Amino acid sequence: MRIAFDARPLIGARTGVGVWLDGLLRGLAAATGWSFVLCLPRRVDDLGVGDLGGRLTVLAPPVPLPGTLWLQTVAGPSVAGRADVFVGSLGVRPRRLSVPDVLMVHDLTPRTRPRAHTLANRMCFNAYIEESLASTQTLVCLSEATREAVSRIQPGAARRARVIGAGVDPFFSPAGDGEDGGETRRRFTGGRPFIVQLGTLEPRKGIATLLAAHALLLARRPDAPDLVLAGGRGWGRGWLAAALERHPDPSRIHRPGYVNRDDARALLRHADLVTLVSEEEGFGLPLAEALACGAACIASDAPALVEVAAGAARHVARGDAAALAAAAAAALDPEAQRALRAAARRRGAELTWEGPLAAWRDLLEGIGRGQSTAGQLRMPGDAPARH
Repeated sequence: MRIAFDARPLIGARTGVGVWLDGLLRGLAAATGWSFVLCLPRRVDDLGVGDLGGRLTVLAPPVPLPGTLWLQTVAGPSVAGRADVFVGSLGVRPRRLSVPDVLMVHDLTPRTRPRAHTLANRMCFNAYIEESLASTQTLVCLSEATREAVSRIQPGAARRARVIGAGVDPFFSPAGDGEDGGETRRRFTGGRPFIVQLGTLEPRKGIATLLAAHALLLARRPDAPDLVLAGGRGWGRGWLAAALERHPDPSRIHRPGYVNRDDARALLRHADLVTLVSEEEGFGLPLAEALACGAACIASDAPALVEVAAGAARHVARGDAAALAAAAAAALDPEAQRALRAAARRRGAELTWEGPLAAWRDLLEGIGRGQSTAGQLRMPGDAPARH
């Protein structure tokens, strides 16, 4: 069977949706003999999946196009005869699609929290989301929280939606014996203990609340850990500068930028606390990865984060800096640390790709059953994936 994907999340540095798509591709490739068509609005030299080799075909127009224009004009017709199923990875499906499709909705934040997104992002998403929800043959939501958000827009779509979560790569695991974290602390905080939040630095992630809470924590405990904000710069600059300006000691804030997964794992393993205090999430992969690493975690009460943690993290009200500071102070107690880390290990062991991959395989097999299997060789003009 040939599965086509909107592969735009694979372009550039991996963030949440890109990590999800990478994991899904690799898992399906390992478990099946299927081939995969990566649909893009332009040619890209390195998608980070070159080791899948001959299993992949890249399908892109000869002239680069803006993503939404490409999706709504040439993407649908271009997969005809080249794929048996199309997976819309970014919550919007192409028009004029001649093969069965699965629409994957990670979150609806461009719709529910438009001020937390760029104008271009929310316009491109919001202009097509309702049409996509109504017309897709199969709808998948990343969490029950996302399905609930869909129900507020289109109750009928939510009723027929399936929930298939994300898995955590086995790479994210607790530290081994003898790993004391000294090297990680030296590299990121000059040797000091630290609290870390992983994720793009953008308003929706609750960074301003976290900075305010850290300031309150330092006022209560001057020896409290430093704060590491590990993630690439998202849109908007004024809000972050203003939040940093209000912090009493910016030298205790460290911003290494986007970190690769080796550094991400080291930060999660050796942080005194991991936080994810987003206003809204579709899943919260950094929290899942932190739990898999056995980290003591504090998260906001965003429904998806409560769902992912399943009791293994402490939750605080979104936007409440005082409550977050109090929770952090309590969680730094050695006994609390031990309890949180033990809970994280138990929950982390459950957050594997095994269940999600089985669900995706069953879903795609069911959709593809009865579809023509002719023409599985590359069509003239297709190009092997370049990486």
